[in-house]
Amino acid sequence: MTTHPAGQLAPDENLVRFDDRLLPGIEAGRYLITVEQRLPSAHLPEDGLGTVEQIVDVRAPQFRLDPSWVHAVYPAPHSQGPFHDLLPHITLDTAALPWQRRPFTDRVPGRDRAPWLALLLFGEGELPGDPHALGATDSVTVRTLLDGDTAVEGPALDRDSADPALLDTPCQVIDVPKDLLEQLLPKAHDLGLLAHARTGGRDAAPAEGQDTGPAAYAVVTTTRFPTEAPGAKAVRYAAHLVSLEGHREPTTQADGRPVRLVSLHSWTFTSCPRAGESFGLLAGRFAQGNGEHSAAPLRPPAAGTGLPPHLGSLLEQGLVPTTHITDSGERALAWYNGPFLPRVAPALPRPADGHFPDADGLLLHEPRTGTFAAGYACAWNTGRALALADPGFATTLVRLRHQGRLRRATVRQYATYQRQLYGGDLPTGPAAGGSPRELFEELLRGGTLDALATVLGAPEDETRPPAPAAHRRAAPRHLSAPREPSPDAREAAQWLNRLRTLSGVPFDCLVPDQRMLPPESLRLFHVDRGWLDALLDGARSLDRHSDADAVVDAELDGLLDAHGPVPTAGLLLRSALVPGWPALIFEAAAETTPVEVIRSEALGADVLLMLFDRMPDRLTLSEPAQGLHFGVDSTRNATVRPRTLAPGRTGTPLEGRAVTASITTTAAGARILDAGRLAALLAQELAPEIAPRTTLTPAEFAVQLVRAPQRLTLSFEGTR
Repeated sequence: MTTHPAGQLAPDENLVRFDDRLLPGIEAGRYLITVEQRLPSAHLPEDGLGTVEQIVDVRAPQFRLDPSWVHAVYPAPHSQGPFHDLLPHITLDTAALPWQRRPFTDRVPGRDRAPWLALLLFGEGELPGDPHALGATDSVTVRTLLDGDTAVEGPALDRDSADPALLDTPCQVIDVPKDLLEQLLPKAHDLGLLAHARTGGRDAAPAEGQDTGPAAYAVVTTTRFPTEAPGAKAVRYAAHLVSLEGHREPTTQADGRPVRLVSLHSWTFTSCPRAGESFGLLAGRFAQGNGEHSAAPLRPPAAGTGLPPHLGSLLEQGLVPTTHITDSGERALAWYNGPFLPRVAPALPRPADGHFPDADGLLLHEPRTGTFAAGYACAWNTGRALALADPGFATTLVRLRHQGRLRRATVRQYATYQRQLYGGDLPTGPAAGGSPRELFEELLRGGTLDALATVLGAPEDETRPPAPAAHRRAAPRHLSAPREPSPDAREAAQWLNRLRTLSGVPFDCLVPDQRMLPPESLRLFHVDRGWLDALLDGARSLDRHSDADAVVDAELDGLLDAHGPVPTAGLLLRSALVPGWPALIFEAAAETTPVEVIRSEALGADVLLMLFDRMPDRLTLSEPAQGLHFGVDSTRNATVRPRTLAPGRTGTPLEGRAVTASITTTAAGARILDAGRLAALLAQELAPEIAPRTTLTPAEFAVQLVRAPQRLTLSFEGTR
């Protein structure tokens, strides 16, 4: 096993570029365009042709933000964890959004490119309108907001500059006490450091349907650290992305009225005391030498010493002793194996038609103990029970089989007509006074036979000699040509393919003994193909008759083969990593070739199942690259390790160097980072690289505060 920090993630997947800002070609607002044309010639009676004016509105989000524009937030909504040394942030898909408008009403030199958006963090009991920090907001129309309210101080915006179509639409607002806003709102000269543009990098929990490829994003960060509450108390926070357009700086406010801010997006999370269960600590337990926590094959635990060799061998192969109730009601000992084994299972002998008709044929005798191995029989019964429990699939399968039998009967009837037309002995002369059949056969003695054969066709009967060449015709297309799979066949095959990845199979069937998967453990396994086949045969057994349904079975087999690879290996992870890091990244490889992940799903609060197309020999676990979150090494020591800005080495920590950040605690108990002072201190450490500047740009500041995700690589030997 090897470990290394994530920061050294694969460049093609996690290369991230930081930019100070992404300025729009023109800021949002109302513009007056004036066009004049002057002619310098003195021979013309007038020196101009008049002036043309046109008012143009440049529109951009102002009072509402489309939820789909929010790419990700950190911490994730409703998450819990030790976030006390991290700065929450929001990532926006529209990379130029923070700079499309201007903050505040007073235009101070040097702040023209500051973002008009700020991220504010409110704890429980701070906002009068949201005492429990649930992210609650008030809804008012844009018209009401612009008209103002004497009880609060809202933004000073020109109604004429707003889109008339939006005046009667709602927007979300929060009323913040002025003294609290003065403590939480970043200083005007620090706003620029708290927003930057980013290209590339993957985010945890991106909005549904969003592309996580190398695109451009805007990132807005707060300066408030969540509180590290004493004892076991957890503190809930509500984060609000607010607009500063039309407001004055809090320090210039003249009265004590609350300030009404437009909340464009909000979410909540809970900061818990550090429990000592970091990603590195949890993942490091899977290394060799950590007892039952170490990554190992999935098998029953040893049952103690003195076990007979043949019984120990069965346990080593993944079989578990269990109670077996026979058809007569007697209780006996049997051995059970699920689909997950620590070894490659031998091929399961199959019947002549390829499908097991019942579970009895899958009860295998174990000669050394004189008992049965009931795993495959249980798989068959489980598949049948799951099929019966799904009325949609059961109806589709029965209808598909009925349609197949109808086609089979039609073909057989057609073969009967063929034999009557071509294989029978027809009379050679007129049959005066004969039966209707004889009269019809006499009629066919002429050219009518060829005409009828052309219409109906003449498929050959394998049990009779072929018809004369002169009378052979092609069978009708609906009986002879390859038939496209019906919608019922496709639907049934899709359901069976999901079942083949063990979707819906009870967990007790997968892991029959909970001691096989102890807490904080990672177990690898091979998938028993015979168990999967028995499972599918049980599901397909509804209304099945082997002779009549052979064509339908072959059709389903072909569709299943086209659905992709069958799982042959996988892993089970039972750990606090599953709920704590829902976007945990797994990368599996066999030698140098990546392993395809067929299924990855959480089966419970702390259990994750992954199925592969082959057994890996190397597994890498990484924190989500959205772990590109921001913070300090420790809020108690308030230290930041400077990172070089040299080309080709940008982001590499400078060993042995650290900067103490200034974190102040306000009267409300909020811990606020002095971003401007920290940027100046870091600039002193990096003076040779940024001279003659004395402070950092927003992009350089973001690089210094990045908390790189951790990565753990496990190497396995003898798994192939």
